[in-house]
Amino acid sequence: MKITPEVMQYAKKLYEDLMEKNLFKFESPYLIVAICVYTVLRIDETPKSISEISDVCHLKEESLKEGYARVFQEIESSLKKF
Repeated sequence: MKITPEVMQYAKKLYEDLMEKNLFKFESPYLIVAICVYTVLRIDETPKSISEISDVCHLKEESLKEGYARVFQEIESSLKKF
């Protein structure tokens, strides 16, 4: 997929933060990693679609969309605290 090391580092940090907050308590770690990568790619404005991520990770697009919505909501609420 040609993802830069910086994007992977940010995705790893996001994954650690989400695990610490227990936001995806009963979800597959593979799904959480895919959600983190997709979220960071969106923030970085890297042109990857959710269908590309789901194809590479062998996950359902709907699961990725729902997870992304939860992560985006969490990021948005944490920004409102400042």
